Amino acid sequence: MKLAFLIGLSAVTVVGCETRTFCTEEFRSVGFTWTTPPLPASVVTINDRTGDTLSVLDQGYEDFFAVVDDSNMKDLSFEGDSLNVTVLDSLGIVRATAWFVVGKDQCHIVYRSGPQFLP
Repeated sequence: MKLAFLIGLSAVTVVGCETRTFCTEEFRSVGFTWTTPPLPASVVTINDRTGDTLSVLDQGYEDFFAVVDDSNMKDLSFEGDSLNVTVLDSLGIVRATAWFVVGKDQCHIVYRSGPQFLP
């Protein structure tokens, strides 16, 4: 009887445990590769759902430009948000525009759609 009680208690304990989320330590960004010179002077990303302008920690590397990164997780929905991206030259002239859809999970941003190359 005592053994059956302990087995039952163990089963309840296992069933009642919450699963834990384990995140990697990587820092993710979503962006595009610029294909024609000169390189953009700035990239402006606006979350269409909130109207907020998003700023990223990753300001670009060589010809890759981030439009959103893990520092923006608080600004994104789990389902995914439409991001309006405008690429400007040094005079403030629009060189390209694009739409990205980016969501998040428990740990990182999640790319849903958008161009890999611009213009």
